[in-house]
Amino acid sequence: MPAILLILALGLALIGAPAYADSGSPYGDLTQMALSEDQIKHYIEAIPDMQAAMGDAPADAAEPDAKTMGRLQDVAKAHGFKDFDDYNTIAGNIALVLDGVDSDTKAYVGAQKMIAKSIAEVQADKAMTEKDRAAALADLDAQLKSLTPVKFPENIPLVVKYYAKLTGG
Repeated sequence: MPAILLILALGLALIGAPAYADSGSPYGDLTQMALSEDQIKHYIEAIPDMQAAMGDAPADAAEPDAKTMGRLQDVAKAHGFKDFDDYNTIAGNIALVLDGVDSDTKAYVGAQKMIAKSIAEVQADKAMTEKDRAAALADLDAQLKSLTPVKFPENIPLVVKYYAKLTGG
């Protein structure tokens, strides 16, 4: 799911949140909520500062160290969030919608359709080895089985409105 990978690569979402750890879904026990336009704007404004706060912390670390976590808390509060957990919950809700946005059309089609599109691309990729294809298809099948539906459909037009700013594209 490209949107999740983008946000995780930036080190901005779903890190240091034990609530996400034990589920088959990348969203675990995410508390879904109706997003406001202000929350999305604050999230976007926080991105450069969050990147700076992450510093040279390893992107694949299960949880940031205490010093990095302190910086993340400070940045979250400076951008109008109660704390980093609040920021992280909003990031998760944004990512949940982004997973269903077709990057070609910039329209929300749903995560299931995006995974189906990825499956078709993997199946058509002649450059992949059979082993790599099988692994990719198994991963996509697992994603399909662990989909988390968007519980607040009113989040979709808000996130789509800010798609370019959220994804850098």
